[in-house]
Amino acid sequence: MEIKGVKIGDKFKYQKNLIAKVVDFHIVTSVKTGELVQYLCVAQLVNGLATNLFEVPFSTVIRNKIK
Repeated sequence: MEIKGVKIGDKFKYQKNLIAKVVDFHIVTSVKTGELVQYLCVAQLVNGLATNLFEVPFSTVIRNKIK
């Protein structure tokens, strides 16, 4: 699945010397209307000590993508 040019599994440089990987997308919907509000990109560090998941802008992934 690709959203805004980003796929699950894409790796990118995060901050100065860290590498992160896109692991999931979250879909935000309105409770009242049921309409789609936004997509969120969720990533996890590959070479860092932390193993938590974090939200990252799609533009950050695209700008710093490792090919």
